[in-house]
Amino acid sequence: MVDVNALSTAIEDNSWEHHYYLSLETGEVVFDSDYMDEEEVERLRSEIDENSDCYKPIPRAESYEGYQDMADFIVTVGDEHLRELLEVAINGKGAFRRFKDVLACYADEREK
Repeated sequence: MVDVNALSTAIEDNSWEHHYYLSLETGEVVFDSDYMDEEEVERLRSEIDENSDCYKPIPRAESYEGYQDMADFIVTVGDEHLRELLEVAINGKGAFRRFKDVLACYADEREK
């Protein structure tokens, strides 16, 4: 069974120093980084190379795709105030964090 949260994290991680692979046998998301111990990285990469039919690289989501997803979502929001907050949130650097923060704050307020 694939850990959807781990898979989502892998796709969203745009760091070129991080590499993610999906084990087709176990569903595990395998991670290596240029910052890890060289021997450990070498072992992992050798394992993946030797069993390339069992591991598939997990592609990175481009930031423009995520931005478009946010913009597409905003037009579907029925609450005018929330829609306005989200539209402001996605402008400029830090858009993804602000977008998530607005949604989290909105969800917290609705629970009260």
